[in-house]
Amino acid sequence: MKVNKMKKSKLRDIIKEAIKENFDDRLKAQMGMSDDEFEKNVTSRDIGAPFPGTDKVSNGYKAARALIDELRYVTYKKLSDDERDAFTKEMVGHFIETTQGMAAAKVAMARKGL
Repeated sequence: MKVNKMKKSKLRDIIKEAIKENFDDRLKAQMGMSDDEFEKNVTSRDIGAPFPGTDKVSNGYKAARALIDELRYVTYKKLSDDERDAFTKEMVGHFIETTQGMAAAKVAMARKGL
């Protein structure tokens, strides 16, 4: 039984890496960047703490990261590109309904120069 679990774990890691690579490729293409530009300007950045000013990892942060992983590695696989865009739009709308959500969105857009 342990061998089966180990194989499943390794398979999950391979799938996660493939999804990550596909996401990076799509993002790079949409940004119109070469491999070198993307590596230098996007993937090599240290964005700092997820919530500036605190090093404490709260239960809310852990729950959010778990949900993000579920979305990226389970839900997104089931959706077409158009469905994923519609899903993302609805989720962003949901999250910016709160003051904290709006503040986080403004910070994220400011970091990207938007």
